[in-house]
Amino acid sequence: MSLGRCNSEPVLRRTARDPAEKRFLHFLDHYSQRHRPDRPVSRAQTQPHHVIVTDADRGLRHTSQPSLPSAQKRPTSGAPVSPMTALLRRPSSALSRDSPGKITAIRQRVLSKIAIGIHVALLNAKISQKPGEIQLEEPMREATVEHVQRIYRQFLRFKALESDRAAEAQYLHQVKLVQEAWCENSGPQAAQDDSFSRNPWDSESENPLSRMRWATFIHWLEQEASCGIQQTYRRSVAALLRGVKLWRQMCASPEQAEGISLGLLLSWAFPSSSSANIAEMLSWLALNELESIRWPSPRLIDDEERKQLERIFHKVYAKGRAAITADDIAGGDFPDRQTQIMTLVDSRLARHVFGDKKIDWPTFLEHMCEMGCQGHPSVTRVRNPEGVCLARCRRTALNFHGWLSETPSEMEVERRKVVDALEAEVVAWRSGIGY
Repeated sequence: MSLGRCNSEPVLRRTARDPAEKRFLHFLDHYSQRHRPDRPVSRAQTQPHHVIVTDADRGLRHTSQPSLPSAQKRPTSGAPVSPMTALLRRPSSALSRDSPGKITAIRQRVLSKIAIGIHVALLNAKISQKPGEIQLEEPMREATVEHVQRIYRQFLRFKALESDRAAEAQYLHQVKLVQEAWCENSGPQAAQDDSFSRNPWDSESENPLSRMRWATFIHWLEQEASCGIQQTYRRSVAALLRGVKLWRQMCASPEQAEGISLGLLLSWAFPSSSSANIAEMLSWLALNELESIRWPSPRLIDDEERKQLERIFHKVYAKGRAAITADDIAGGDFPDRQTQIMTLVDSRLARHVFGDKKIDWPTFLEHMCEMGCQGHPSVTRVRNPEGVCLARCRRTALNFHGWLSETPSEMEVERRKVVDALEAEVVAWRSGIGY
């Protein structure tokens, strides 16, 4: 055991009875000299310190040697340094000198720590109570819809936190500009100029699922590692924090260095998943968003209704022709009194509904069937009994086929933006360029 000793006079004037007590008295002397209130520093204290090594059990005599450089000293706490912490302390140029096999082993270890940390921090997985390295109580399984939904909701919380910070930065930016305008004696009119309302943090048109900033995720991990309730939880989050920093240093591409995407977070949580698996997980999220805004599919008319409308079209209006006009539905160009009585609509209403184009059998069937129903399977627009116009929506990348409103609300517009962003992520991961 080696202790640094101060060259000043010892505070505890006591003779040691054995080597162990002597080492303890040296420690007390060193501690009391370092924590004494302000005092004049003697010339002896400015000289380089020496280390006294005592080991009476092995019969070694006391020797004096200069202290080791600070880079070779162990931490003051005496706790062993983890391998990941040691890697983080190495300069980035040192990693490039390692062999490919060693770099691959480091990456696998980092991804393992990140996966365990994400399962604990985001998925509430239980930690094994066995001593040694942090392990999950149950082995990792394949991704489920519930797990993906939890990670997605946490990602949205991170994005909401960034939006709040951006709004705060926008407010402070405007306040600063107003103060500068008043200081320059420009008056309140200059402070209300349009140039002052422009703000670099304005993100209304930003992609709702754009990359999350590294600082946001790292700051959250630092808070969880410091304020977690259980010690095992704090240890796992601290290991996740070290792994994320090391992954950013070793594996991040130029695009990934800008931020963390939702697909990257899913690939961390499930390291054995391929790009196709990540695309499937993202499609689950997109389909769930679409299910929340879709309308029930309109009913397709039955054969009896179809036959009745077909008989009216061919025998009353078409009379052997392939198509008719709006005037034919209104009774013709010069309808007589009996025809006017039997006709339910006039020419103005017929032209408003059908227009001036020719009306074939599918178009007639689409407009003349019961409201809120499909006249034939190829119908693309239907007006339901509530007066809402529904449009058929097909998203091939998501394998979705349903009906959405043509006049969506503000909430639905935001959901559609999220769906568009998720669909773009699905296409990117399926093509192998997701990040």
